[in-house]
This record gives sequence, structure tokens and C-alpha cells, in this order.
Amino acid sequence: MKGTTVGRHIGMQIQAIMAREMGPQGSAYLKTQCKEIGTTTEALSLRDLSQLSQRMTRSLRPVLGDEQANRIGKEILKFKIIKELEELGNDKDIPHRERKELEAYSRLGNISYTVGDWDDAIDYYDTVLRLSNKTGDKHKLAEAHRTLGHIYKRRTNWDDAIDHFETAKKISTTINHNMGVADSYRGLGYVFWRMGKYKKAREHIDRAIELAKNSREKGVLGVIYIESGLIFSDIGELEKAEIAYLSSISLLKDERDYQQLSRAYNNLGDLYLQKEMWKDAVEYFTCCKDTAETINHQMMMAWALFNTAEAQSKSGSPKEALDNCQKSLEILQHIDDQVGLCAVHRNFGLAHGLLRNWSESEKHFQKSDRILEDINSPFNVAHLYLEWGCMKKERGDVSGAREKLEHAVETFGVIGASKYAKKAENILSTL
Repeated sequence: MKGTTVGRHIGMQIQAIMAREMGPQGSAYLKTQCKEIGTTTEALSLRDLSQLSQRMTRSLRPVLGDEQANRIGKEILKFKIIKELEELGNDKDIPHRERKELEAYSRLGNISYTVGDWDDAIDYYDTVLRLSNKTGDKHKLAEAHRTLGHIYKRRTNWDDAIDHFETAKKISTTINHNMGVADSYRGLGYVFWRMGKYKKAREHIDRAIELAKNSREKGVLGVIYIESGLIFSDIGELEKAEIAYLSSISLLKDERDYQQLSRAYNNLGDLYLQKEMWKDAVEYFTCCKDTAETINHQMMMAWALFNTAEAQSKSGSPKEALDNCQKSLEILQHIDDQVGLCAVHRNFGLAHGLLRNWSESEKHFQKSDRILEDINSPFNVAHLYLEWGCMKKERGDVSGAREKLEHAVETFGVIGASKYAKKAENILSTL
């Protein structure tokens, strides 16, 4: 009877997770997957949950998308680990208890990080830092600082991100963990790129590439090449950016990393947008979308759609662009991607401006601007003001156009994006 009671308790907790993530249909999916692994909801045990998590992720990916399916699978694992931690806490005589707790909290931190529960992840990794220092585990200590760096990077909290990456780099260097050092350099390079500090960004990304080349981690090197391409793209060195993206695509294809591969295709498409090669841009955005659909990765599907819309607008098809913007918006709102929402509203503004729907255009540019108030990304701000200024110029609002374009010139200049600054200056000179 005791085993049945425990099983029912676990089943009820997992049902609660499914209901929270999927509503009433969650219970039916849980029953089906329990049957597939040879049990029932009422008889679920902790040892069943790893297999249940894997099956749930695979079965739900085509239905809900990669992000939400992963979240459900990870939430099931998170429940399992928390229950195991409770058992550890109830038995003070378990051998190596602190090391087992350290491993459990590290896994909880990683799960929370991967599903975007930043506050939980920070709390778990703070515990990892304490336990790592107590047990002397420098590998876990470096990993915790590195992941905290990535969390603060995602939250655009640059100072904290830099502090954690620098600490991780020092610790990883002392224990000769080259991939830890490489990932720390990669994180720092990304932060400096987002801050518009391109020289420092290149120095750190180049060092990350050098270290990653000496390892067998093709997937990591592929991601670093993407971020190298981002820097070259912003400063107008498009041929170098193209080489970086193509190198990334070659590596990521071999690794079958469809999430990062779709990102590389998207960035290559963006490069062709800059070259005003609209057909090639759309071709690579289509590759991005098709690759993302392989795993139903919602974010990159949405990015491919709004970037395709920009190419359509600038090649003379703003009505088709509005359709793709709307499809993208629906996905982005569902996954709450603020950077993507900023971009899609900018592209709505562009398309409506080309159709001379001035009030609608203004409304979307303003929405994009409001979102950017909470995102410390000067390049995105300057890009928005460039497009906004162009719309106001076409509308005949000379003073408004001058204000936006001057802001764009100044911001591009400050961050060293000279090609874009020159483009904005040329438009400004026509007013």
C-alpha cells in the first residue's frame, strides 16, 4: 500500500506539471506516455521519470514546438531531482552527501537555465557556488560562474555577465580546462558585441576560436563562428562574416545541431539583406525556417519569417511582408521573445511605411522603441532609428526624419558600426 501511495503522489505532481503547461489535454498525454513505458499515472516512481521525460519531449515536440516540449521534459526531470534532494536531506549519513547535493543543484541550475527560468537558475547556481567552494570542486565552480555569465548575458545585465565570465576564465585556466576557457571567451565576446565594443569582442572571439580549434568540440566551434560572423557583419566586413557563417554551417551540419544551424542560416540571410541581394536573403531565411521546423524550434521559425518580411518589403512586396510579420508576431508573443518582438514591430513599421499607412507605421516603430527601452542593445536601437527616419522622410516629416537619422548616425558612430553610420549620413544629407 505504501508504494501505491507514493506512486499516486508522484503521478499527481506530474499531472500538475502537465496541466500547468498544456491545460486539460496534458493528462491524456501523460497517460499515453506512461502506457508506453509500461506503467500508469498512479504507479509512477522516481526511477520512471528520466524515461518519461525523454519520451514526453520527443512526442510533444511536433505538437507544441521544441521550446515548450523541452520545458515539459525538463520540468519532469526537475521534479525528480528535487525529490532526490529531499531524500538526501533526510539521511545525513549518506556517503559523499555534499558532492551528491552539488551535482543535483548543478543539474537543477542547468535545467532552469535551459528553459528560461532565470531567477530559479540563479538561486540554484548560488548554491552550487557555495557547495563547490566547500568541497573544493573547481570544475563545478567554473561551470557555475560560466552559466551565470550566460544567464546575465541573456538578461542583458552586462556587468554581472562580464564578472562571472572573467571569474570562470581564471578558474578554468588554473585547472587546464580549455573548453571552459573557450566558452568564457565566447561569452565575453558576445557581451562586448552586444555592447558595441567591437575591438574587444573580436579579441575575445578570436581567442575562443583558437582554443576551440584545438579540441574535438565541433559544435562549440560552430557556435563561436556564428558569433564571429555577427561582429564582422556589424562592422561591415561582410566577406569575413560570410566565411564565418559558412564555416559554422559546415560544422553544425555534421553535428546535426538543428537549433544552431538554423541560427547560422538566418544570420547568413541577414548578411545578404545587407548586400541588398534579396533573392539570396530569402533563400537562406527559407533554409533557416526549414531547419527550425525539423525540431519545431519556434523562435528561429519566427525570426526567419520576420527577416523574410524585411527582404520582401525592400524588394517591393510589402503586402506579402505584412503577412509574414503577422505569422512571426503570433509565435513571438507565445514564446515571449522580446528581441524578436522588437524586430518584428520594426519590420511592420517598414512595410506599412512603404504602403504609406503612416499611422500604422508610426505605431509599430513606437512599439519597437518601447521594447528596446528594456534591452541594452545600441545596434538594434540605431537600426530602428534608421528605418524610422527613412519612413518619416518619405512621409514628408523632415524634422522628424532628421531627429531619428541623427540619433542613428550618432549611435552607429559610438559603437564603431561605420558602414551603417555612413548609410544613415547619406540619407540625412538628402533632407
